[in-house]
Amino acid sequence: MGSIVNLDRHEIERRKERIRRAWEYEEVDHIPMGFVLEDFSKYTLREQCQNGELQLEINRTNVERLLRLLPDDYIPTARLWPGYVTIASMFGLEIHWSDNPNQAPGVLHHPISDISQVYELRMPDPAEDGLMPFNLKWLAIFRDNFPEEVSLTGIDLGGPLNTAKDLFDTDLLFTAMYDSPKEFHYFLSLATEVQIQALREILNAVGDINRLTSIDFDPIWAPEGRKGFVSDDVCASLSPGMFREFSLPYNSRIFQLWRGGRLHNCGPHPAIDLYLHHNPEINGLNCSFKYTKPDLPKIKRAFRGKGIVELMYDNGESAGEIIRGYEEVASVLAPDVVAMPVVWLDETWTDDAIRDMHQGLRRVSERYAREMNWTQDG
Repeated sequence: MGSIVNLDRHEIERRKERIRRAWEYEEVDHIPMGFVLEDFSKYTLREQCQNGELQLEINRTNVERLLRLLPDDYIPTARLWPGYVTIASMFGLEIHWSDNPNQAPGVLHHPISDISQVYELRMPDPAEDGLMPFNLKWLAIFRDNFPEEVSLTGIDLGGPLNTAKDLFDTDLLFTAMYDSPKEFHYFLSLATEVQIQALREILNAVGDINRLTSIDFDPIWAPEGRKGFVSDDVCASLSPGMFREFSLPYNSRIFQLWRGGRLHNCGPHPAIDLYLHHNPEINGLNCSFKYTKPDLPKIKRAFRGKGIVELMYDNGESAGEIIRGYEEVASVLAPDVVAMPVVWLDETWTDDAIRDMHQGLRRVSERYAREMNWTQDG
């Protein structure tokens, strides 16, 4: 196990306590902020995805850089990321890389063009099929090579509807909800069970769920007992009724095993009023500022006093755009809803630019916290 420069266990715990309090709507000195650094200056995305050793090296460098630059907020996290396609690969789909080595991989084809084909699918081996052997091997290596103060992310598994998006012909994905709901429910039940079994293997590899930020990809640390996480980008195109039928039951099967936590949908959010009301209820939303901005008033109504929002600035926004965007978020959501900015950085950001951006966001988050309606402790 290697050492990490600037790693202060007590300081990290202090930052975690701020997040715990904010999730409970208890007063904090400023709204917590999240920072993620990806660096492709030395190795491309494709090279990193396909090589765990490179990911280990880059994660260590990125963690040390952010610890050195950020005087507060950052909770060190190592993120193993093989792409979005782990469950698709478990079903035997070929992973496709474009000519751009920094573009995320996808699937080469969608094998289900007739809904009856769902009954031909076999249950994959959660430890041996597709990318899972790579994932499990390198999660264990990350566990052993980073000190306990460095959290790990889970693997980006998506969610049951995201798996349908990978396996189904695009038109069939949506027409099946109307024309063949029985068969579609059969598939979603199978996809959910595959994801649950994969998550169990992931947790076995890590050893302790509290070593994870959450059970899935989100690099932002979630409080203990609230590690649940499901991605549901497909629901950006679903009505509330369709979300209630085809998302809630299957996402909830995962949240019943790993309670609380967050739903991910970049946006938009036609079913926002239902997000928190999984069974059991969850704690919030992880989304993209760019695609969520028009829905902020609806989020204020749906999340008032009980739900947290993580707004990712992950579309190449400049420092000025990030700070102005978060000012807009605060002006809409305060004093009723806690929204944490999550800034995705890359190798083009200089040290001074990162420090200045953090200071600018900190001023907004302090003002935001002063304006919030907090609950009383105890």
